[in-house]
Amino acid sequence: MAAPTEPQEQPRPARARLGRALRAIRNGLGISLAEVALRTGVSVSTLSKVENGQMSLTYDKLVQLSEGLGVDIGAFFDASPPAEVAGKGQVTARRSITRPGEEMLVETPNYDYRYLCTDLSQKAMVPILITIRARSLVRFSQLSRHSGEEFIYVLRGPIEVHTEHYAPARLNEGDALYIDSTMAHASLAIGDTDALVINVCYSPSAGHLQNLVDLARAAALSADNEAADAPPVRGRASAVKLPRP
Repeated sequence: MAAPTEPQEQPRPARARLGRALRAIRNGLGISLAEVALRTGVSVSTLSKVENGQMSLTYDKLVQLSEGLGVDIGAFFDASPPAEVAGKGQVTARRSITRPGEEMLVETPNYDYRYLCTDLSQKAMVPILITIRARSLVRFSQLSRHSGEEFIYVLRGPIEVHTEHYAPARLNEGDALYIDSTMAHASLAIGDTDALVINVCYSPSAGHLQNLVDLARAAALSADNEAADAPPVRGRASAVKLPRP
């Protein structure tokens, strides 16, 4: 999206950490960027930008990486090995409070994500306050899909939720929706103002989430480029194309 003549953007701390983590994981597995692309479905060009601190990744793409490489998603953000999870039945006595302004903000062309309670590591649920700006499916290159399940509650609406297998559903303020996240999906604001929802993602196969920092700019342009040069994925169904995210 930036003009070629603009000076190169300096890597942001969160992006740089993600890039270092990805490179360390890849080197630890002894595989090339091309092999990572084959295992995960994330293009080589995108992976290269991530490793060089020039791009972050959306939640969906992080799940693809964690599942394709067989690592906990928290490994992409934790500088040290994650602590052992408490045994079954053991009380962890954990608690997290997020005050206004303390959220982890990630801005994308279609949504603004405000991740809540990010100070807790090894957690299975990811609460997110999402501002929805997108008003047309043409804003998306493909439907979003990732492992696990998610819950949506509309704080300011209305919104229209598009999912695979179902007709679009209109949700007004106070309405809620629970879906299988492996089903292709996306939400649109259909009122006069941007919509606001609380979204809670649960992703068992991706592992416990650790400090989801600056989860990325899924620019429409980069999404289109990614869709164009993404390699085939072994053992994974291809992403659903438009009509819809």
